[in-house]
Formats: sequence, C-alpha cells, structure tokens
Amino acid sequence: MKNKKIIIGLAALVAVLVAVFGVVLIKNLPETQKGDKDILVTVVYENKSEKEFEISTDAEFLADALLEEKLIKEDEYKSGFYTYIDGVRADYNKDGAWWCVTKGGEMTNAGMNELPVADGDEFEITHTPS
Repeated sequence: MKNKKIIIGLAALVAVLVAVFGVVLIKNLPETQKGDKDILVTVVYENKSEKEFEISTDAEFLADALLEEKLIKEDEYKSGFYTYIDGVRADYNKDGAWWCVTKGGEMTNAGMNELPVADGDEFEITHTPS
C-alpha cells in the first residue's frame, strides 16, 4: 500500500512538472509577424560560394517563404526535414552533410517550419560537412 501511494505521488509530481514545462514552453515561443516583410536569405554552398535571395513575403515562418521562392521542395516541407536547398543536396547518409540554419549569424532554437520571420531578418543556410 505504501509503494502504491509513492507511485501515485510521483505520477502526480511528474504531471505537474509536465504542465509547468508546457506553460513555460508556450510562453517562450517566438511570436510571428503578420503582413508584408522583406528578408534576406544567404545560401552558402559546399564550395563556400554564396548566393543571396532577397525575399518579399507575407509568410510567418521561414519555410513558408522559402517554399514560395521554390528554394525548398514541397515534399520536404511537409516533413520538415530538408536535404535540398536551392536544388543542392546535403546528403547526411552519404557524407554526413546537412544544412545549418542561422539567423544573423546565431544558431536558432527552431527548425525552418517553426522559425518566425520579421521584416529585415537575415538568415543563413549553410551546407555543413560532417
């Protein structure tokens, strides 16, 4: 009987902690900006060459803006896992390469599908070897 009370108490504690964590997470999500905005996306390719894309969009998230510009594939957009950027593949299974997304040179805490865009934002998408 004592073990049962301990288990119930621990389960209740875990439930409270999950609820608190959920509230903190929701309150700390970045807010989106509605309306027209201009952003700059720089793609850095495997050979270190760069291409800048000036994008005017009303999208609230980076992936939506990139999809509008056809810089990402629609089937990858649905999954949120990107191997192709601007038609160039980063093949993790082949050589460990992947696309690293930064904002203003800083790592982001969200993937492109959850990364909000605001007017004047600058993003970098870099082909990153293993």
